[in-house]
Amino acid sequence: MHIGPGFLSPAVWTSTAAVSGAALAASLVVAGRRLDDRRVVLMGVMGAFVFAAQMVNFPVLPGTSGHLGGGFLLGVLMGAPLAIIVMASILVVQSLVFQDGGVEALGANVLVMGVIPALVGTAVRGLWRRRAGPIADVVTFVGGVAAVLIGATVVIVLLRLSDALPGSVSLWQAIGVMDVVHLLIGVVEGAVSVAVVRFVVKTRPESVFDLAPGRAEAASA
Repeated sequence: MHIGPGFLSPAVWTSTAAVSGAALAASLVVAGRRLDDRRVVLMGVMGAFVFAAQMVNFPVLPGTSGHLGGGFLLGVLMGAPLAIIVMASILVVQSLVFQDGGVEALGANVLVMGVIPALVGTAVRGLWRRRAGPIADVVTFVGGVAAVLIGATVVIVLLRLSDALPGSVSLWQAIGVMDVVHLLIGVVEGAVSVAVVRFVVKTRPESVFDLAPGRAEAASA
């Protein structure tokens, strides 16, 4: 879902850069009040996991592959502010070092792979605090799929606004094709998110939520 160089018009990439920049600035302000040693460790470990996972492509359809996005997963585990910071850091490195996504499209990529999925993940986060069991698993899976589809749809809208879609292809046709491919990617995203969140919440609940030692032991039981 990385948008490459030359696809977005100046008006679109500057607008998305402004939106993502504002989201990142707000996240840094909030993070400054919430960060502690446990969250710093979680950010580092999960950031490394998502960075590595994005390097692993899996087949989706003939001639098409996908990889884990990770923004939704981070949103569930950390909340939107910290998740946006981690995803922005990952995407900056990928763009500047690995040329994965255009530099001028960095704001758009942060928006569709960081800000949007992190917000969706944050909406699911409360279920895990209440230990909703199977309900949390199902909602997390659906949320992972939804986060991928929303991001994919926004990509097509941005390309349309930039006049980067073929003239013979309508907006809805492009969205349909994009969403079919990303539905399959979203299934993987949802399944991995459920597995990772369940593992982290079970083994290190104090890193995810503000829990005293006694409550952390009870939550992981």
